[in-house]
Formats: sequence, C-alpha cells, structure tokens
Amino acid sequence: MQRERRRDPYPWSWEIPVAIMVAVAGVVVFGIQLGRSAANLAAGAGWTWPAADTGVVSSPVGTAFWGSLFGVLGGDAGAGLSDSASDSLAGTGLLWTFLVATEVLFLVLAVWAATSIYLRWGPGRMHGMATAAEAEKLLGVTRLRKVAALVRPDLHGKPTQTVSSHHHRVAGLEAEPSSVQIGRGLSTPWLRRTDGGN
Repeated sequence: MQRERRRDPYPWSWEIPVAIMVAVAGVVVFGIQLGRSAANLAAGAGWTWPAADTGVVSSPVGTAFWGSLFGVLGGDAGAGLSDSASDSLAGTGLLWTFLVATEVLFLVLAVWAATSIYLRWGPGRMHGMATAAEAEKLLGVTRLRKVAALVRPDLHGKPTQTVSSHHHRVAGLEAEPSSVQIGRGLSTPWLRRTDGGN
C-alpha cells in the first residue's frame, strides 16, 4: 500500500551509518561510567565520576572519562577517579552487575527510541495518516460521548418538550394545535403555510 509514495530515490550514503555507530558507541561508553558510579553509590562510596582533568587531548568530559574505560572494564571501580575518592569502592562482582544492568537498560531504551523514530519518520511510514492520538481525539469514545446529544438526540437528548401554543408565526408558517411525535421525547406541531405559498 502506498508503495510508490514511500520509495526514496536518494540512496543512503555513509554519513547515516557512521552517525548511528558513533551514537551507539557514545551510549555504551556513557553506560559504563554511569554503571560504575551507580555501583560505587550502592557500595557506600557516594556518587563518583571520572576527574575532569586536562591532558594532551582536550575533552569536554575530561580525559579520565576516556582513559578509565579499560580499567573499569577490568574490574577497577576506582579507575580514573580523583585521589579524594572513598576507599569503600565497589568490588568486581558488584561493579559488573551494575555495568550489565546499565547497558541492558540503555539497550532497551535505544531499541525503543530507534523503533519509534523509524516508524514515525522512516521510509516505511504511512504518509498522510493520523497518529493514534489524533484519531482518538477526533473519532474516539471521549469525543463521541461529548457530542452524543447531537449525534443521537433520540437517545441522549433533553427531556420531552411539547409545543403547546395554538398559533405561532415563523417565516410564514402557522402552527396548528395538533402535534405529532417525532423520535423519542420530541414533538412538534403540524405546520401549514399561511402566506399562500406551496
């Protein structure tokens, strides 16, 4: 369906796969440091983060952020931390437990985000289709309940109102005393023209 509207004449170039790989690597690295900090916090050492020192390579997060990765993966919860860090750092088992839990959590979040982005803006998206929220807003049960009196006045309208006056003149129409029941709970008088029209 809509195959001809979904075809993209421009092939993907190398920039998109490289951007995806860089984003995945950044999430993995951040997950390692976050998992180490959470493990140290659980061990009673408080919140620890690599020292923002300056080295040969300038980095907005500090060179210790990058240089301590292999130490953390080797089981050293104090790699890259300042000398003022507490001695009660996490052990190897606790460190690896938090590293795995953090990376799994980030993996689940990344897959969910990538799937949502692909379905919303990817090449397989349906063009011109309303989202589920938009469809609910216009056609859902909430709106139907709001306009129930307009859609089905016989079921959800106001109580019975009978026109009792003998003569009403509206745009050349005259109401006679007799009335007829319309639907359920509504009645109206027979109307006949008084201006001689057909």
